[in-house]
Amino acid sequence: MGSLNNLRYLNLSSASFSGAIPSQLGNLSKLQYLDVSKNQFFLASHDYIGTLQAVDLAWLPRMSSLSYLDMSWVDLSSVRNWFHTVNMMPSLMVLRLSSCGLNTSTKSAGSIFRSMSNLTHLEVLDLSINSFTTSLKHAWFWNLTGLKELHLSNCGWNESIPDELRDMKYLQVIDLSENDLEGLLPNNLQDLCNLKVLMLSSNNINASITEFIGRLPRCSWNTLQELYIGNTHMIGNLPVWIGNMTNLSVISAWGNMLSGSLPVGVGALGNLKTLVLSFNNFNGVLLKEHFASLGNLEYLDLSYNNFNGVHFKNHSASLGNLKLLDLSNNKLNSVLTEEDFAGLVNLEYLDLSYNSLKLEINQKWVPPFRLQVAGFRSCHLGPHFPQWLKWQTDIDILVLGDANLDDIIPDWFWATFSRASFLHASGNKLHGSLPDSLQHMAADHIYFGSNMFTGQVPLLPINISRLNLSSNCFSGSLPSDLNAPLLEELLLANNQISGTIPSSLCQLTSLKRLDLSGNKLTGDVMQCDKDSGADQFGSSMYSVALNNNNLSGEFPNFLQSASELKFLDLSYNMFSGRLPKWLSAKMPHLQILRLRSNMFSGHIPVNLTSIDSLHYLDISGNNISGSIPWSLSNLKAMTTAVSQGAEDYNFEESIPVITKDQKRDYNFEIYKLLVNFDLSSNSLTGKIPEEITLLIGITNLNLSSNQFRGTIPDHIGDLKNMESLDLSYNEFSGAIPSSLSALTSLSHLNLSYNNLSGAIPSGPQLQTLDNQMYAYIGNPGLCGPPLSRNCSTNDAHKSSVEDIKHMSSVYLATGLGFLVGLWTVFCTMLLKRTWRAAYFQFIDMLYDKVYVEVAVRWARRLEKTRDDAP
Repeated sequence: MGSLNNLRYLNLSSASFSGAIPSQLGNLSKLQYLDVSKNQFFLASHDYIGTLQAVDLAWLPRMSSLSYLDMSWVDLSSVRNWFHTVNMMPSLMVLRLSSCGLNTSTKSAGSIFRSMSNLTHLEVLDLSINSFTTSLKHAWFWNLTGLKELHLSNCGWNESIPDELRDMKYLQVIDLSENDLEGLLPNNLQDLCNLKVLMLSSNNINASITEFIGRLPRCSWNTLQELYIGNTHMIGNLPVWIGNMTNLSVISAWGNMLSGSLPVGVGALGNLKTLVLSFNNFNGVLLKEHFASLGNLEYLDLSYNNFNGVHFKNHSASLGNLKLLDLSNNKLNSVLTEEDFAGLVNLEYLDLSYNSLKLEINQKWVPPFRLQVAGFRSCHLGPHFPQWLKWQTDIDILVLGDANLDDIIPDWFWATFSRASFLHASGNKLHGSLPDSLQHMAADHIYFGSNMFTGQVPLLPINISRLNLSSNCFSGSLPSDLNAPLLEELLLANNQISGTIPSSLCQLTSLKRLDLSGNKLTGDVMQCDKDSGADQFGSSMYSVALNNNNLSGEFPNFLQSASELKFLDLSYNMFSGRLPKWLSAKMPHLQILRLRSNMFSGHIPVNLTSIDSLHYLDISGNNISGSIPWSLSNLKAMTTAVSQGAEDYNFEESIPVITKDQKRDYNFEIYKLLVNFDLSSNSLTGKIPEEITLLIGITNLNLSSNQFRGTIPDHIGDLKNMESLDLSYNEFSGAIPSSLSALTSLSHLNLSYNNLSGAIPSGPQLQTLDNQMYAYIGNPGLCGPPLSRNCSTNDAHKSSVEDIKHMSSVYLATGLGFLVGLWTVFCTMLLKRTWRAAYFQFIDMLYDKVYVEVAVRWARRLEKTRDDAP
């Protein structure tokens, strides 16, 4: 490095270097500026047996002239005594060691860390994104009273802000964001008169914003330029006198609980460039006074509040520098015209989504701006397609969902937005057909679901990642060539698409979600040829919905590659054959399995119960035989209630669920919470395993219309979350378990048409069932409310029946004896006339007596049966 001895400036930032930093850099004694940040340098070596040996930064202090050092994002975690080394460089003015893996976990680190005091010229210190375990109150840098910038964000500190901050009189930038610091600023900061930037976002201040601003040194009100206090749990109203802080250029207070109307004092902040108050509870109307002097404002984000009106008309010119305007997710119900936007000549980002705004804009209007992002979801733009969008050729993201559009998409749309990446127009009444091919489009997201489009599904854009054309009127067959190698979501549900599923689908190896449900597809599901490299098809999938078609054949074989699958719906088709034994091995993460209304046969695979995450199982309406596996306790996800937000995937549309004898549509947030076990309408036999009572998370249990025998498990009452229980049309016998009355969530019960007997359990929950009169019919042995059959009368009835059965036995024995005796006396009667006459006289008398007894008891039985009828 001889020729570099006079080098004063060396910037190697983001140069993609790797390996060890050469110690020869220390020879550059005249170097004043060194930046090696964001490289893959490491500062460790290996000894001769390969053991990792920590090295130090001994070469650094030899750079005696160095005033600027940036080693951010270089791994220093294995460096010995990094703090001691840095302390030997008194000429340093700027030290940046952000995200270096620094810590103070060694025994001596704390005391050494506090003793660093040689950096008397240091003005900028950045130690953010490291994990320090010492107390912030005892940190060494509080002695560096000449500091102008102190960056300590995301260091894991969780205490109060130290009083030592009062001695840092020259501080211009304080960054303590993304820690877990508690409480307000110290009340002794009156000497921090040079403060320009204060960053405290993502801490736990948990106080009134009025009190917080009151803690700022009064002398800094004219110097403070940037204030970041987002996500700090602040409450209260933004004070009117914030308008006195006239040098403020940035106010970021998102994600708090601030309320009330926006103070008009904000309108006096003439230097303000960024105002972010999103995710609060502000309300009221946005008036011209709020924007009167904000001529320098570039970014205005008031989204996710409760503002109910906005008036830009006649003063939008005062916002001529505005680039971003986000008023989404409020309660705005104003009518906006082209005059409201006339002065916004620099606008690039406009989001008015999720309001009740009505845009009455002249179709011939030519906007003064060129948007890159335009969001109008759930605004009223229609019924005609807004022609002024024709001029927005720079659009990258366009959202027109649920915008009351009832029109065809104009031809210019496909040219104007050919370079856009995100197009959303779902939830309208758009009709007509799409172009035969969208391959010229650059979009990677197209959402045109829930409209009235007709014709065939077009050829897809080559870069498409997510396509939603569900709930339209598309017909015909799918394109034979689905040339979209990046496609992750293909949603074509609820159309009239016919024909077979093209084999080219096998080439979509990036596909994560496939929904072809609710169409007229026929034939076998395609078989993916492993020789063509399509054996990876399905390996990325987490959701497959092919339900409500006319598909046939055996269980789809491509699912053997779907090791990440969580949702599978093949219901309402004509699939046949046995359920494969590889289900649990090939789809171990399956959570929802719907196979109802097909023609599957054979037994339930025993290892199906080994899928730990399965919480929704529906194989009803098939030809499944055999018994329920006894290993039900292996269904771990059913042994506890499914927790909200446990899933990492979602669905936009509702999904039908059969429960409580009804078909109900649930959105997926609710669907995730259902624990369903439905084996109804099959040919299953045997007893219900006692292990079923271990599935305490079950909300819907349906075993109806099978051939189950035996008794209902005694501990059925352990299923505390159960809302619907249907065991009807089986051959269950014995009494109804008394524990049934413990099901406090139960709202639907059906035990009809079995052989149950005895008293019906009582309980307040059982008296509120939605079908009390029909829950028990077809079980003649049951008694007690809600049936009219009284249990005590029923007992007498049972006794009478037993008497009749006993008499029948007596008469049967008598008859047999008569037949046997007949041949004994027959010969005697042939020989003696007097014996013969006496015998027949006795027979006549006995016949009359038996006849009268039987007739009387039979009449009593009929009378009691009529009295006990419900």
